[in-house]
Amino acid sequence: MVDLVEVELITDDLIQEFELTKGDHLFECYLDDNKIGYAVIRKKKNDNLFLIISRKYQNKGYGSKCFKLLLDKTNESSICSVSFDNVKMHRIIKNNNGIEIGRNGEIVLYILENN
Repeated sequence: MVDLVEVELITDDLIQEFELTKGDHLFECYLDDNKIGYAVIRKKKNDNLFLIISRKYQNKGYGSKCFKLLLDKTNESSICSVSFDNVKMHRIIKNNNGIEIGRNGEIVLYILENN
């Protein structure tokens, strides 16, 4: 079972590593009892959903499940920016009804509506 567990204590090293600010939410992604990655809901305007899945667990559908769980934790539409060459993340976003709203050099912007 895939699940997200919010990290209650945000330490300075986590703030630095994930570029977090007050009001952001950091989640650990789990497959049963194994940590498989991290997910973030940021409160700044762009990039307000962020997902990292360990390479060992990629291409198995876990990223899509974690992303869907992350979307369920938002109360509004979300914006994601994805590098042009990150094919996996483009697929995850499109599978969750993400709509491309623009491009900025090597970055593609998507909007996702929370249903």
